[in-house]
Amino acid sequence: MKICVHSTTGGIRNVSLQESATGGGIVTYEGKFFIISLSGSVMLSKSSRTCDLSVMLSRSDHIVLGGCVARKLIAATPVQVVLSIFIPEKEKREPKGDDDAPKDI
Repeated sequence: MKICVHSTTGGIRNVSLQESATGGGIVTYEGKFFIISLSGSVMLSKSSRTCDLSVMLSRSDHIVLGGCVARKLIAATPVQVVLSIFIPEKEKREPKGDDDAPKDI
């Protein structure tokens, strides 16, 4: 299953970001931040989970920070997320039992 995040609004109070794309350390920021953008995807399978989310946040003093979400992204206010979910054909469940089968008249 793949979950794609298209847009998000709301406030964040705690976020952990990867310092660089080359594998730098993880930095955690605490305080009140406003979401400018949050996008990316999460892929789930029976054996693994891959999370690739990028965020851009601003503080009330107009300082902007962003990067790849590393560990956590904790809301400070209600957050609205627009997303879509894609399920590959091979993962869709087959109907069980005769409930979905055509009925004889």
